Amino acid sequence: MDFATTLKFAHVLAAVLWVGGGFATIVAGIVLAGRSTAQTQLAIVQAVVLLAPRLFIPASIFTLASGVALLFVAGWGWQPFTVLGLAGVLFTAGFGAIVIGPSCERALKLADTHGAEAAIPSLRRVQRLAMMDYAVQFAIVFLMVVKPSWSDFAVFGGIASIIVLAALAALRPIPRATI
Repeated sequence: MDFATTLKFAHVLAAVLWVGGGFATIVAGIVLAGRSTAQTQLAIVQAVVLLAPRLFIPASIFTLASGVALLFVAGWGWQPFTVLGLAGVLFTAGFGAIVIGPSCERALKLADTHGAEAAIPSLRRVQRLAMMDYAVQFAIVFLMVVKPSWSDFAVFGGIASIIVLAALAALRPIPRATI
């Protein structure tokens, strides 16, 4: 196995850990929203805050670095999937660090000072933000698999439509069932 293949495997593995780990926490948060106490729901946010510096941030940095290295090692160059993938990774890593992470920390501080129930609206906001972020991440994964050319307008229109629909779905209120 050559270096480019090894690097590609490491790149995909890092992306799986980053995207898959975050997706699992989103699903857990949605499932728990209607089936558990506020304190249990906040446990998901606590897990995200603990996992961010240990898994999500290192995996995102490695995904970015190995992807950039693959541009040169694998000879991919600045094709649409690499340019848009790079832009998407920079967006979602920044969005996680600048918006989602601090929002999680604010929800936990609110729970500490005013109780777990008071933090539920903030928790719902974090869930919606994370769902919008993951629409972008899934679009990146799609780009990496399909590798469209600049003339594949239908592919780009489809990706844009999916991101917009996911954002609209994420912005709708998430109902809270009582237990």
